[in-house]
Amino acid sequence: MESTLPPLLQATSGALGSAVGNAIVYPLDLATTRMQNNARRPHYQRLNLRDTLAHLLVRKSPLELFSGIEADTLSTLLSNFLYFYTYTNLQRGLHIYHSRHPTIISNGQGIGSGAGGIAPSPAGIGGLSSKASEVLPKTSTKPHGWEELIVGMIAGIISKGIVLPISTVCVRQQIEDDDEDDEEEQIVNGSLSSKKRRMSLLETLQTINRESGIQGLFSGLGPTIPLTLLPSLTLYIHSVLVRTLLPARHRVHPPAAITFILAALSNALATIPLYPLVLIKVLNQSGKDKGKGRQGQELGMLGMLVKIIKRGGIRTLYTGLEGQLVKGLVQQGVMMLVKQR
Repeated sequence: MESTLPPLLQATSGALGSAVGNAIVYPLDLATTRMQNNARRPHYQRLNLRDTLAHLLVRKSPLELFSGIEADTLSTLLSNFLYFYTYTNLQRGLHIYHSRHPTIISNGQGIGSGAGGIAPSPAGIGGLSSKASEVLPKTSTKPHGWEELIVGMIAGIISKGIVLPISTVCVRQQIEDDDEDDEEEQIVNGSLSSKKRRMSLLETLQTINRESGIQGLFSGLGPTIPLTLLPSLTLYIHSVLVRTLLPARHRVHPPAAITFILAALSNALATIPLYPLVLIKVLNQSGKDKGKGRQGQELGMLGMLVKIIKRGGIRTLYTGLEGQLVKGLVQQGVMMLVKQR
């Protein structure tokens, strides 16, 4: 269903809703990123989601559970605003184009011998048939599925590409003291020894630029491009599940519980096949797994996949998957509550 709200209002409301949802589940996001970053370690050193959360709750103050949230919120706001605004404008343009150039629908009856299947009027030039509906072609002004998919990909590439440096900052801040946590803690006067001061968003941005330049700021751009398929794939799987599992009378307005379950299930089914790309993106953005070959050359996505598999087997590609799925499940519930308000 196409919204009647202006694109700017759609973009703003969508971005704010996503930012609120992200902020509420942010500790889960922090734990998931920590788990993904640990894919470069031996299997016995990796923690599952429960242990990672327990580790963070014991060793971190409540405020430290939200380290990097400024960058994450800014990234979410900008990314979702750009996505919604670009998508709604492109979709509107697509609908205008199809309304002016309607697509002829073939009815399979072989009507007409002229170009495009349009038959000449049986009453001669300028005449009208008494059964005009049988002669005139049926048309559609709806965009094709592949056009909607391309529109979603373009909007995703633009939005994710522009905010990628901020996303990289967020990942760096989330794992900033990950290695320090593995070292033995020193207790002084009943409190932890002094820790390195956390860098601000701007300081982290400047540090990445100083160390790796523009390439470092746009780390993870390669896997980001195919990952733009994720929203469209999720919507497609959701529509298939609705058509397959729900009776016709519940498809338009399904119960809230069913909507939540189907949304969570479609998100999981879309995430699992693309998850190795999510992992590669985080490892690239962490700056600790440079993705270099033996001769020092940069490894592409395939090279990184092979490197990860050689390091710990196929299961290493899915390090942190449970955190990603639980985060998506909780986020889906939060988003439903936000929309209802």
